[in-house]
Amino acid sequence: MRKYLSISAMVLLLSARFATSQTTASQPQFDAASIKPNKTDERQDYGLRGDRIFGKNIPVKGWIQIAYGVKDFQIRGPAWISTEKFDVEAKAENPSASAAQMMSMLQSLLADRFKLTLRREMADSTVYALVVGRRGLMMKPSKDQTLWAGDYPNGSPDGRPLTGGGPTELAPGRFKGEAGPMTILVNFLSAPLGRPVINKTGLTGRYDIDLRYAPGSGQTSTGDDPVAQAAASTPSLFTAMQEQLGLRLESAKAPVEVLVIDHIERPSRN
Repeated sequence: MRKYLSISAMVLLLSARFATSQTTASQPQFDAASIKPNKTDERQDYGLRGDRIFGKNIPVKGWIQIAYGVKDFQIRGPAWISTEKFDVEAKAENPSASAAQMMSMLQSLLADRFKLTLRREMADSTVYALVVGRRGLMMKPSKDQTLWAGDYPNGSPDGRPLTGGGPTELAPGRFKGEAGPMTILVNFLSAPLGRPVINKTGLTGRYDIDLRYAPGSGQTSTGDDPVAQAAASTPSLFTAMQEQLGLRLESAKAPVEVLVIDHIERPSRN
């Protein structure tokens, strides 16, 4: 059965693949690409398979998230990029293109078809600081302590081998990872919480992580929603972090990188 992931989950899974990919100096182009508006209510779908990328019913903002590996709250632009959705199918000329090269091609496609220009800025933002809880750490260090490539983009500091990796199970209300670095957990948490998360734990190793929580509990209360109330028997994300991992989330202020859209247009027909 096919698993449908949120755009933030797509970005998280791709970020783990970027860790072992090398970007090129010049941005490559897709050999062929199609972009079509989608005004239906069909389920969003996305895939990256070898030299082919496809997606259905994804808003422009979502495509920018995927292309640049950022979260929703890191993009500043016009309101229509969140509401107008598009189907994209594109194929690279190189059948062995890496994930990073495919994302670079997607950036080029957005620039060409949507006339997208943007800049990176630092902006003060409300964040969560991830710290070790008062009762101590409950996660178990993994037997595999190989350095994670995502933490060392310029190569191993002492010649030790690097490895990629990511969550082994990712779904609403569930995050599971074996030999996961704190970077992966921090990147994941920012999506359900709706704000950046900064690692203040001081933990540098890799851990076996199994987190179960009530979906939506990072931002909303149950109120009078019977479905939400039924899920209330599962701990909130904040409670689950403390009880299952021994970690705590504290509100804080910090500068965060954002993408500011200077110009974007609706694409012309293929």
